[in-house]
Amino acid sequence: MASGIGNLTTLIKRLEAATSRLEDIAMSQSAAAQDAGLDLTPPTQAAPSTTAVASSSSDTALNDTASKGESESKSLPTVSAWDEDVEPAVKEYVAASEALSPLVAEHAKLVQATMQQLRSVVVMAAMCYKPKEGLASTEYTMRLEPLQQALHKVVALREEHRGDRDWFNHLSTVNEGITAVGWVAVEPTPAPYIGDMMESAQFYANRVIKEFKERDPKHVQWARAFMNVLSTMQLYVKAHHRTGITWNPQGAVLNTYYVPEDAPMPVMAQATSSVASEPAPPTAPPAPPAPPAVAPPAAPPAPAMAGAAVGATAAPSMDAVFSQINQGEGITSSLRKVDASEMTHKNPSLRASGTVPDAEKARPAPAAKPVSLSAKKRGAPRKVLEGNKWTIENFDNDAHVVIDNTELGQTVHIFHCDRCVIEVKGKINAVSMLSCSKTNLLLDTLVSSLEVTRCTSFAAQITGTTPTILIDSCDGGHVYLSEQGMHADLITAKSSALNVSVPAANGEPGELDEIPLPEQVKHTIARSGSRTVANSEVVQHAG
Repeated sequence: MASGIGNLTTLIKRLEAATSRLEDIAMSQSAAAQDAGLDLTPPTQAAPSTTAVASSSSDTALNDTASKGESESKSLPTVSAWDEDVEPAVKEYVAASEALSPLVAEHAKLVQATMQQLRSVVVMAAMCYKPKEGLASTEYTMRLEPLQQALHKVVALREEHRGDRDWFNHLSTVNEGITAVGWVAVEPTPAPYIGDMMESAQFYANRVIKEFKERDPKHVQWARAFMNVLSTMQLYVKAHHRTGITWNPQGAVLNTYYVPEDAPMPVMAQATSSVASEPAPPTAPPAPPAPPAVAPPAAPPAPAMAGAAVGATAAPSMDAVFSQINQGEGITSSLRKVDASEMTHKNPSLRASGTVPDAEKARPAPAAKPVSLSAKKRGAPRKVLEGNKWTIENFDNDAHVVIDNTELGQTVHIFHCDRCVIEVKGKINAVSMLSCSKTNLLLDTLVSSLEVTRCTSFAAQITGTTPTILIDSCDGGHVYLSEQGMHADLITAKSSALNVSVPAANGEPGELDEIPLPEQVKHTIARSGSRTVANSEVVQHAG
């Protein structure tokens, strides 16, 4: 009983203060509310008979205050600047979207709804003073939930149409840029944050411009219209929210601010800061209980704004970082309390049996690892003579392939062999080896050349002679030459870790000298008369 009398006394004091302030504007604001055709009265519940008169007076005062809040919000500098600068850019983008396709137009409508929610946040900040906890305030993060939900719808539409190649770049342009609305959760430098999101959007916008520049100028206009929305918003933030969203030092308490469901924009439950300074009924939990007759609709709880877009796209960005920072002590609210029966140090039976709780059984099994992209499907091993050409391919696992009964005009071509030994007996025209790994060649005599291309860790021994050895795009190779074949020409290109072994000059039989082939070439630019030329010099191995 005593608590009810105290609440009634507080309510009467507030009503007297509000009434004295509203008498001068009652006529004009009542007319404005009638012209708008809006019922701005917050929802009420049946009150005890002892407070019936107070409830009726409170409803009237709040109606007038709501109308006043709506008209005052339009005259706030940050809000009027938004309406003059950003709003026209958004409308231009929506019009350009409607000229392309129903899908892009639907996406644009969701973007427009998101920007309207962002405007509501700007209005709220302009009519309230900054909470003590700043952007980490639980009340503030709760107020960002409508913006978060609108942003999620924009992102989700692109995910639903990811397979649509005709419009994927258009949808991706918007998705990468719309996360810039998260600047309301960034301080002290929100404008650079918008710039980062613009760069991401510009990547896909450039794709649209490049694809349709000659085909359909409407797509180019659309891309530039959306980028204009972001650049205009960045200029607006630089001018009015340079170090973070701008609050009103003389405004109302944030938890007294509410949004009626049928109102076109947020309105404020308190007319002046003097009324707001009085003890007021709460508008959202967890404030103390108040008379239900004047309680405005409570704002639903919401997570931090900045993580919304990241969660929807499943891609890392700075939004998730700001979201976790703004949670403050609430960052551990999603953790589950571990029961004592699940703790091994409190439940010895778990250590003895090695079992885990049933929750572990529900955990999905890890996905099978994909086959390596480098693993190519290998065909059947093949050694065949077609005319004068031997073809050897797809041998592996220490296979020993021998070609005998050769003729002078024949050639040998080796493809895709791994860990093999290939022996060619007799004198033939030429041998080529392509895309092999850890393959060894044993040759007698070649009339033309030995060519090795795109091979790794190969070895080639020529017991007779060959005039030319060509090595191109190889990594790790060793060539063994005989005494009579050491005068062959070796030509290398784009290769590394190559060595040549020849019999030692004055050594014992079987002793070899190993010579590394240079990999580096030094170039100098010089003028020769009227020409400019490059002088190249091989950098020799030291030691």
